[in-house]
Order: sequence, then structure tokens, then C-alpha cells
Amino acid sequence: MTLLFSKKNKISRPALITPQAYVHQFARNLKLPSKAVLCPISPLTKYVENHTRWKKYFCLADIYLLEDKNACYVTGFGSGAPAAAAAAEMLIACGVKEIFFIGLAGSLQEEVLAADLVLCREALCGDGVSACYTRRECVQADKTMFNSWAKTMQEDGKNFHSGKNWTTDALFCETKSEIKHYQKHGVLTVDMETAAIYALAKKRGVRAAAAYAVSDELFRLTWEPHFGDKRIFRQLEILFETALKTRKQDLKSAGKTV
Repeated sequence: MTLLFSKKNKISRPALITPQAYVHQFARNLKLPSKAVLCPISPLTKYVENHTRWKKYFCLADIYLLEDKNACYVTGFGSGAPAAAAAAEMLIACGVKEIFFIGLAGSLQEEVLAADLVLCREALCGDGVSACYTRRECVQADKTMFNSWAKTMQEDGKNFHSGKNWTTDALFCETKSEIKHYQKHGVLTVDMETAAIYALAKKRGVRAAAAYAVSDELFRLTWEPHFGDKRIFRQLEILFETALKTRKQDLKSAGKTV
């Protein structure tokens, strides 16, 4: 006998606390644009503050309403799937329909190096949050949104990888056996948020896509951090800029899969 309630039953049952009720309690009049760029990495915030006109709000996260971009930038919600999912739920309840997630990721493949850009086509649900939204072990980015973001980056002359990502909850519990396993299956990166974002976006009927700047390398089965590399922070800025440039009309008419 197990004491844990089955998540297979959990996802089909109504929640006791809804995002709409939370927003009504803490940010009743907060209405947001349809596009949101989420990034838990605080160094990007200074760039946003210096390159846009904004008003700042708070509801589970720092929310910058970008007055000249018809979008919002969201940060300060913490790292990991639970924090990212809670922030995304709140944003959706406030009117967001398109979620561009920007973060850092570790490389699992030798062709993906520190400061490279990676667009996540699909994410493996190694976290605990995804199972609250889906029974699948792998969840996809919104296809047209992914293609549109990739198209924007190509038009701007930016090089990037695209493929699978492994989302995990435990930063200090990643093992050599897991890395070898995912390497064999062509998984490019590891992060702590994307699968949850993709799973909840699908359940809530909104679009989501994620992209990373590679901050550390794991493919040699040792940890090689590069967090001090200034190129990484410029890559985050590039992801922010291209996310904002990805237009609604592009989302409706995105072409072939990249």
C-alpha cells in the first residue's frame, strides 16, 4: 500500500486553488499583453530596464510591462519547475497566450558548447511538476511558435542548435548514468523548467517555446562551468530580442519545421 495519491488520477480532477482565484486575491486588476518573455536569470533584467520603456508589477514574480513592445518580461520567480509553472499559471490567468521561456542549460553533447544557443523542440519530463499536467514522458514546444522563433533567429543571422532537452528537479543529483543514457538518445541539454512550461501550456491551451544559452558542459561526464563567460549573457539578450521580434503574423504563418 502506498500513501502517495496517484498523479494519473490527479491530472483529471479539478484543482482546489485556481490561478484565477490567486490573481483575484493578489493582483485583481492586473491585465497583461498576450506575449510574455520569462527568464529566471537576473542579469538579463538590467538589459531589459535599459532598453525598453516599462512599468513594474509584482504577482508571484517581477513583471515588467514593456510599454513600447506590447509584451511583458517576467523574472524573479526562482529556478526550477515548480516556480516556473506557478509564474506561468499566473501569467495565463492575466491574459498571456504566448510564453517565450529563456534560461541557462547544461550541454550533454560535444557539439553543443558553452555560450551556444539552443532552441528546445521537446522536453523530457524528468521533473515532478509535469506529471501534474500530462501523462506523457515527453512534451513538445508549440510547433508554429518554435518555427517562428527559429525563423526570426535565422533572419538575424544567429547560429543555434535545436532538439531535445531533459528537465530535472535535482541540480545536485544528475548522474553519469543518466547523462550517458540521454546522450545515446540525442538529447542536447539539461535544464530545470522547460518540461513543466510545455506541459502546462498544452493543458491551458496557450503557446510556449523555450531557448537557452549554454552555461556549463557535462558531455565529458565531468562538470565544466562557464558561468563567468560574458558571451552567455549576450546570448540571453539575443534570445530576448528575437523573442520580442517574433510577431503574431509569423506565428500564424510559420513555414517548414526548422
